[in-house]
Amino acid sequence: GYEINEEYLATIKKRLTENIGIFEQKEQVEIIKQERKDIDFNREIQNLPYIFKDPVTFERKIDPKLLRFGSRIDGKERDKARYYTVKEVISPSEVVLDTGAKIHLIGVKPNGKRNVEAIQFLKDLTKGQKVFLKFDNIRYDEKGSLYCYLYLRNKTFVNAHLIKNKLVDVDESCQYKYQSIFINYLKMK
Repeated sequence: GYEINEEYLATIKKRLTENIGIFEQKEQVEIIKQERKDIDFNREIQNLPYIFKDPVTFERKIDPKLLRFGSRIDGKERDKARYYTVKEVISPSEVVLDTGAKIHLIGVKPNGKRNVEAIQFLKDLTKGQKVFLKFDNIRYDEKGSLYCYLYLRNKTFVNAHLIKNKLVDVDESCQYKYQSIFINYLKMK
């Protein structure tokens, strides 16, 4: 906390007393030192009727400047999709965007056998390309990466191409919009 030392108090008192009587009144100046209460804020917080707990852990929070959600009303609504570039391919199911956001491709499950091919396929497909994201009900994976469908600017569906080319397996650990379509791609010859 901030403590006022005695020298400051003396200066304040002197300045105040110099002006006494200036308006034909005799004011009195009394400086009282307030006693500080030691408050246990953690205990006080526990006594509140409701304590907000954010269900999203801090590591999972995404800087709103990196991704734009919701609507905009500023005269530039024509630009519906925000475009990114892929800075790094970490695995067949994870890439890092130019903003630093790590994304996890929905429905894509590395199968181990064709990981090197799948990573190279992703690098070749996205190299020098602008990409945009679409989302589903699930927002984050267990590592805190953002779940999304990745599209090239020309609307090429990257998640689907990885599965169609049988470079990856279909993730069936959770429900998402294109799950049955992805499973059918694997059955196709």
